[in-house]
This record gives sequence, C-alpha cells and structure tokens, in this order.
Amino acid sequence: MNAPLLKPLCVLSLLCALCASCKDDNATAHLKDVTASFLPAPTDNSEEAQIRRTFHTTYNSFLLFNDTLQHYETGTDVNGEKHYFTETLDLTYEIGMSTYSNNKYTFTLLTDIDRKREAVQYVQDYLLTHITGKLMPYSWLLVDKISRDFIGSVSSPYAATGQRSVVIACNLLPKLTDAQKIQYTRQVMNTIIAKLASDNAEAFNEFFAVSAAYYNGTFTDPKNTAANTAILNEAGFICRGQSLGSDTNGLYPSQELDLNAFARQVAATTPEAFEKKYANYPLVLKKFAIMRKTLLDLGYKE
Repeated sequence: MNAPLLKPLCVLSLLCALCASCKDDNATAHLKDVTASFLPAPTDNSEEAQIRRTFHTTYNSFLLFNDTLQHYETGTDVNGEKHYFTETLDLTYEIGMSTYSNNKYTFTLLTDIDRKREAVQYVQDYLLTHITGKLMPYSWLLVDKISRDFIGSVSSPYAATGQRSVVIACNLLPKLTDAQKIQYTRQVMNTIIAKLASDNAEAFNEFFAVSAAYYNGTFTDPKNTAANTAILNEAGFICRGQSLGSDTNGLYPSQELDLNAFARQVAATTPEAFEKKYANYPLVLKKFAIMRKTLLDLGYKE
C-alpha cells in the first residue's frame, strides 16, 4: 500500500528538511517512516496497542483511535523555543488537489477501553463482513463522534472517508440493538462503498461506457423535477448533475456522481427492489448490474 498522506503543512515541513540536506552532498535526510505512525510504538504493550496490532495482522488494514499520528520534539531554535513535528489525519487532503475542500472535520475521541473494544467488535461483525480484497481501506479511525462543517453548516455524519482512511462514529453503538445495528450499518456502508468505488474507478470502464455520451452535458430544463428525472433515467442515470455543489435540473451528472450514486444503491437496496423501481429504464438496470458485479469482483460482499 502507499504511504499515508500528510496535511499540506506536514508535507512542506518534510520537503524543507529534504532540500536542506541536499545542500551537503554527504548529508542524508532523516525522515521517519510515516507508515510506522499508523501502528503503536514497539514499546507500547497496552491492551489498545495489542488490539491495533492484531487488527492490522488480521485484515492488512490499520486501526486508529486518534487522528494525531505523530507528535514529537524536533529541537530548539536560537531563542530556546521548542519545535515539534505533528502529523494528523486529514480527510480532505488528496494527492494532486489544486483547491482546498469546503469540508472541515473534527472528532470526539473514544477514551474508554471498553468502548474501543465495542467499536472494534462492531467493525468486525458488521462492516468487515462486507469489505474484503481491493476494497479494504488503508486505515480505520474509530471515534465517538464526527463533526462536519461545510461552509458554516455543521452536521454529525455516521461515517466519513478520506483517501487513506474511513472514520466511523461509534457514539450510538451502546444504545443499538442487533437489529438496529443492521440498519445503522446500511447507512454507514452507504458512505463507505461510494468512496471505495471512487478509489477503484479504473475498474468501472464498462459502467462508464453505458452513458459516456452524456456526462456533464445539459438538456432542456423541464418545468418540474419528475420530468427531469425521467430524462435522466432514460439516459441511464439515477442522480442529477450539480452546479456549485447543488443538484440542478437540466444537467447530466459527472462520472464521479454517477459512480457514487449506483455504488450507494448496491449497499442500500436489494437487486429485486432496484429492478422493480427502475423496470422501465433498461440502461439504469444495465448499469446497476455492472456496478454490482464489479463491486463483488473487487471484494464487496452482500
């Protein structure tokens, strides 16, 4: 797997250290193995550390309970002020991004070992029964609560995803019955599976080919949403296009929106229910069948 991503400031700090070392031909940049920061310290023999090591050995995916991956002193400046290196898990940062996300995430952490055990057991019993193979995330961050700030609008999602981590809110778990956990899992998987499909977009060429002529295009804006939806369905879509981040009539969706919409349906509904709903739209049914098969081939389990 690739090394974990750092916040832009952390990346800048590492690059500066590397460039400074290049001034001396005999100098070698001393950079810590950032992958190791996703595992407990070798000297940590706590129960939490053992749980995290066992999880990684079993699933080849890292387990986290804190979004601060590294924090250590690097030295002092000429004034005697201490300097620190801090690496945190930034869900909104992705390699090659040219703009910053409008989403800001903060987390309330789990502090009790019993709650942590319960959270891990939930992931194993309810989520990892659906996710294997190429769909396995690089890491899982289990927290008490997730707070998402989107341009001043704050919400508390059940799950959030980044390029190298899936975050699960576990604050409701102690109150849920087994039946309620199944319902909760559907909502969590709705978020997770869309991101995992996007991470493997190259596997969905057959899916994209069905509606390739329409992506990001426009059509005569109907006077009502029902008529707009019918036009989209006929072209093989189950979601609208977006303008300035909002669903908009008269627009065909992008490949990413299309992919996410169908992936969510695979996690949220049965093939029988989906086929009944879209019985009059053969292209939609064709794409759903391709989406479902591709996800199953990648490691999804219904």
